[in-house]
Amino acid sequence: MRKQGFVQGAMILAAAGLVSRLFGAVYRIVLTRLIETEAMGLFSMAYSIYTVILGLSAYGIPVAVSKLVAEREAWDDHLGAKRVFRLALILLASLGLLFSVLLFLLAEPLAHHVYQDPRAFLSLRAVAPAILFVSVMAAIRGYFQGLQQMTPTAVSQVIEQITRVATMFLLAWYLLPYGLEFAAAGATFGATTGGIVGLGYIIWYYWRHRREDRLLPVVSGPQTVPPLESTSQIFQRIFTLAVPISLASIVLPIMSLIDSTIVPYRLQVAGFAMERATDLYGQLANIAFPLVNMPTILTVGLAVSLVPAISEAQSKGSPSLIRSRAMSAIRISGLFALPAATGLFLLATPISTLLYDVPEGGRPLQALAFGLVFLALQQTSSGVLQGLGRTDIPVRNLIVGAVCKLVMTWFLTPLPGLDVQGAALASVVGFGLTCLLNLLSMHRLVGISLNIADFLVRPLLALVVMALMVNGSYWGAVEAIGNSLATLIAIALGALVYTVALLLVGGIRERDLEMVPRIGPRIAKTLRKVGLLRR
Repeated sequence: MRKQGFVQGAMILAAAGLVSRLFGAVYRIVLTRLIETEAMGLFSMAYSIYTVILGLSAYGIPVAVSKLVAEREAWDDHLGAKRVFRLALILLASLGLLFSVLLFLLAEPLAHHVYQDPRAFLSLRAVAPAILFVSVMAAIRGYFQGLQQMTPTAVSQVIEQITRVATMFLLAWYLLPYGLEFAAAGATFGATTGGIVGLGYIIWYYWRHRREDRLLPVVSGPQTVPPLESTSQIFQRIFTLAVPISLASIVLPIMSLIDSTIVPYRLQVAGFAMERATDLYGQLANIAFPLVNMPTILTVGLAVSLVPAISEAQSKGSPSLIRSRAMSAIRISGLFALPAATGLFLLATPISTLLYDVPEGGRPLQALAFGLVFLALQQTSSGVLQGLGRTDIPVRNLIVGAVCKLVMTWFLTPLPGLDVQGAALASVVGFGLTCLLNLLSMHRLVGISLNIADFLVRPLLALVVMALMVNGSYWGAVEAIGNSLATLIAIALGALVYTVALLLVGGIRERDLEMVPRIGPRIAKTLRKVGLLRR
C-alpha cells in the first residue's frame, strides 16, 4: 500500500474533520429545534459519559498502535506489524465489549443516582453498544495510520458522522410522539448506527487490501530487524504509550468543567449578578472557544499524521529526517495559525455578530484569538513527541499549563476592565506555557532549531499586509453593504492577500507546495515559471 506523506495525510484528515464538524454543528441546531432543550439535556447526559469512556478506551491505543506498526514497517517487517495490529484489535475489542456491557447494565443506577433523572436510562442504554463498535474501528484506524495511510480513517469518520446524524433525525422524529425520553434515546442511538456503518466500511477497506498485503515480503532490505516481542511485551508497550494520551484526552474536559464553576464565581466576586456572570461565561465557552478551535482542524490532522512519520524516521536511525519532518510540521502550523489568529483578533466582533448575533461575544474572542497559535503549535509538537515514543511529556506539560491557566483564571477574572477577557487571557497563558514546554522538550530530544527568517520575519511581513487589507476592506465596506457581507469579503481578501504576500517575501517554498497532494506540484510549477517561488 502506497504511503502518504505526513502533509498529505494531514490534509486528508483535515478535510474529513471539517465535514464532520460541519455536520456536528448542523445536527445540534436542528436536533435542538426538533426535540427541544429538555430532551437535549437527556441526550447530553448519555453523550458526556460516552465521550469519557471513549477517551479512556479508544483514544490513546490507536496512537500507540500507529507508532508500533510504523516501527515494524520501517524495517519492512510486515509480519511484525500485522501481529501488533492483531493484538491491539483483541485488546480494544475486549475493552470495548467490557465498557459496553458495564454501561448497559449500570444505565439504570446511573440515571437514578448520578444524573438524578430516571428518563436518562434509555439514552444510556442506546449509546452503550457504540463503545464496542467504535473501539474496534479505532484499532483498525490505528493500523492504517501506522502504514501512513490516512484515507481509511478520514472516510470512515465522514461515513460514521453522516450515518449518526441521519439516524438522530430519523429516530428522534419517529419516537417523539412516544415521549421526550424516547426521542432522546433515538437520537443517542445514532452513535451506535454510526459506529456500525463506519466499522463496516473500514473492515471492507481492510479486506480489499489484504490480497495486496499478502504479496509483500515478510522482511526485505539490508537492515537488521529486531526480534518480535512477546505478547506481554507488546501489550506493555501499548499501555505505556497509550495511558498518557488517554489521560491527556480528559485533561481539557476536566478543565472546562472547572472553568464552568470558577469563571462565573469569580465574575460574581467582581460585582456581576449571577445571571450576567453566566451570560459572560457562555460567551467564552460557546462563542470564543469553538471559534478558536475551528482552525485547528489542520493541526489535529498533522499531529495524527506525524506520529507514524516520526516513528518511521526514528526506527531508521535518521535524526536528520526526524528534524526535517518536525520542523516542516511546526512551520506549516505557524503559517496556518498566524493569519487565522490575526483574522479572529481583527474581526472578533464582526464574526461574533455574523455567526451568533452577539456582538459582545467579540470581547472574549479577541482576547483568546492568539491562543490559537500556541494551541496549534502545542498539538503539532505533541504529535512529534508521541512519534518519538515520549507520550508522557505532552500530558505532563499539558497538566502544568492547565494548572497555570487555573491560577491565572482565579486572579485575572475579577480584575476591573478584564472580567471574562481575563479568563480568556488565562487560557492563552496556559496554552503558551504548554507550547513552550513542548518545544523545549523537542529541542532537547532532537536538537530542533528554528530559522528566524522563515518562522517569524517573513510570516510577520505578510501578516502586516494582510491586517491592513482586512481592516481597510471591512471598515470601508460595512456601512454600504452591512456587517455580514463586509465580514465575509474581509476574510476572503485577507486570505488571498496573505498568500500572495507570503509568496512575494519568499515565505512559501517550492518544496512546501510539492508536499500538497495532487494540485501542489502543478501550482509549484506555474509559480516557478513566473518567478514567485523559491526553492
